[in-house]
Amino acid sequence: MRRLLATDLGIWPMIQSQERASDMMVNSSAYWARLADYLLMYDQIVIPTGNLQILSVLRFMLGDDVLLELLETRTIVFARFDQWFGYVGTAGVIFFKVGDGPENQRSTPNLATGHFLPLDKAVDAVFLAMNPPSTTETRQRYKTLLLDRTAQLATESLLEGVRAEAYRDIRDSPYLQALLSVRNGGRAIENLKGSKADTVTVFNPHVPAEKNDPPEIRAVLRVVFENFLLGIGGKTEVNELTGDSSSLSVLQAKGQRLGFSPHGREAFAQIQQVSGVPDIGLAFGSKQLTARQVMNLRQSKHGQAFRDWLAAGSPSASAQETLRRYVESVGKPSFFESLPAKLLRFTTTTTWGALEPISGAAVAGADSFLLSKWFPGTSPRLFMRQAKVVSTNSPVIKAPQQKGRDRNAPCSCGSGKKYKQCCGKLN
Repeated sequence: MRRLLATDLGIWPMIQSQERASDMMVNSSAYWARLADYLLMYDQIVIPTGNLQILSVLRFMLGDDVLLELLETRTIVFARFDQWFGYVGTAGVIFFKVGDGPENQRSTPNLATGHFLPLDKAVDAVFLAMNPPSTTETRQRYKTLLLDRTAQLATESLLEGVRAEAYRDIRDSPYLQALLSVRNGGRAIENLKGSKADTVTVFNPHVPAEKNDPPEIRAVLRVVFENFLLGIGGKTEVNELTGDSSSLSVLQAKGQRLGFSPHGREAFAQIQQVSGVPDIGLAFGSKQLTARQVMNLRQSKHGQAFRDWLAAGSPSASAQETLRRYVESVGKPSFFESLPAKLLRFTTTTTWGALEPISGAAVAGADSFLLSKWFPGTSPRLFMRQAKVVSTNSPVIKAPQQKGRDRNAPCSCGSGKKYKQCCGKLN
């Protein structure tokens, strides 16, 4: 099973303006595109969360019917933490829970304290902070599913070794040590330049550094954060996780390899440019595809075949091996005729594109391997019937109103045929 830890969908504790993270996601077409990509590419999406704030984003993007279906089938699950960390005075990195105070009682339900509440109270708190479901039955269904589909991480045991591991990364890695010693001159990690006994720096990847933030302290906190994500990934037994150039730096410090080699990613990039087949994620982000249409693709036998094809690939495949696997797959008539072109395009944009954040900048240099070696004189036949539904000016095809799938209903690919005679045709 292909399981992804979608760290880019995580919303982390911040001192103020907690709502800005979800507002940013809702207003960014890139996040819509990623969500659609993940739904088609992975069997299960694990989202790290403290206050379940991402629920409001998912409801806005997918609608209650689709999101409840994804929760029901455990396609989307949550991994919940209830502690956070910061750099305190001259004590270095510490982990904490929010404390009681005259103006910030822990028992007061809101997005800020929701990270640290018991799960059932955190669920209640997140519903107070967003538009209510249409019925009390829908709300109760959400609560029941969230209590069952949320893995409560043993945060204390998880964090027990995170700080020590992060410190080892810094001390034992010439790369990270050089980064931190530019101004510190070998000072202890607990006493970096700019640290004062009465200061606290709370880390959040959504929030840019303040003008006077000591860069070394933020760098140390970033290393802790990446180790925290790796720890969650280990606890949830995911196959892959998202990240960025900082993730790459920490992985380099650990001497670990990335999921796909640069050569494999370059091969996918070449396939991507062959025929300009529409991109599913971008189509969803630009509202040309509905959430239900994305679900129809995910649930089709073609969607499962696509995920199986990805799962069978070697993580370290070279360009030649990657493209050979592609050619062998689509070269079989029974498979080739049924696989939606959008999924083939999706293969090219997300198997390397979704991993692009963790591998930093684009790979320098062009791969000398050419598609013409495999397709002399012709381009790969990438266009198939389901690609017709996604074009620049195509209208949105409304999702069927009934729950489940009516095999006699028109197929959502736009062919005009019944679903059972088109994409739902049984072998």
